[in-house]
Amino acid sequence: METKTAAKFQRELNSLQGLTIINLVFGALTMSLAIAVIVQNITAVVQAQSLQLPQILLAVLGFVAAAISIRWLVSSAELLDGTSDIKDDYTQKKNNLDNEGITGLIVKMASYYRQNRPKIKTMMLISRIAGGCFLVMGGLSLATLVTNGAAGAQTVETLMQVLAAAINFAMATASFAIPHFFGRYSKVWDHRLEQTIKAEQELQKQLGED
Repeated sequence: METKTAAKFQRELNSLQGLTIINLVFGALTMSLAIAVIVQNITAVVQAQSLQLPQILLAVLGFVAAAISIRWLVSSAELLDGTSDIKDDYTQKKNNLDNEGITGLIVKMASYYRQNRPKIKTMMLISRIAGGCFLVMGGLSLATLVTNGAAGAQTVETLMQVLAAAINFAMATASFAIPHFFGRYSKVWDHRLEQTIKAEQELQKQLGED
């Protein structure tokens, strides 16, 4: 029983870390894209030596996107750091884990989830959005592959497009799969929290009556 509980706990922890890593990757890609938009449009304005409203608006949007992505990267990194601490604690106790030890880890995990539940729920949404973006990029890579193949592109270019499509589709699969499986654990944790809150309320009620 202890082994099964420990294995389940490890799967829950790994799924949360996977969700965090997907958000880090997507945040980094968003930031790099935002910076590219900023540089491209500011360069266009400088070269034109005149104020061009579309380029200025795009540059402003780029700055906003960069600021949001940086903030989300920091937030995701903090969450990953917290889960890493729990995982380190689990790794240290893994070989001599008893009922008391696994219960302590579950309580620690539940407490961490309770503190960060809104952020984690947002991560699940962003992970699915990232999955859609990776899926689109994979499709574009395949479209480019077909176009280049029809035009007689070189083998190296073809291989690069195949690799790009494979990476994007793999990331899309992970981005959809991780929040899907994590959602099961999230429902369990939400139920645990509801029971904990009810128990706390009942205890406060009893203490108030005394």
